[in-house]
Amino acid sequence: MQIFLCIVSALFGILSAIAAIRSAAISQIWDKKTSFPAWVMLAGALLLLAAVLCNGVGWRFDFFVALPGCTAICAAALANGVKSGQLHILHHIIRIVLSGALLVGFALL
Repeated sequence: MQIFLCIVSALFGILSAIAAIRSAAISQIWDKKTSFPAWVMLAGALLLLAAVLCNGVGWRFDFFVALPGCTAICAAALANGVKSGQLHILHHIIRIVLSGALLVGFALL
């Protein structure tokens, strides 16, 4: 179960980081300024990847690293959706449920 949690968390973190980098690059090209939600999402993705490393090493505070990471990813995605005017509710619900499931996994393992 721990391996599954780490794989899913790492994938979620990597995909969020790719989305953040892509969003920051696009906004920098078009607006000539970086998007703050993109940087928040990137920070959250890096925190989630750090939680995976903590779990792999056996440090017990992985939940406390994953919590702000998942929160930042979800908050940045919501802010980005509101900012762009294309808020896809189901997408955000799925992201929040996945983040909650990952946090429960980190808390229990």
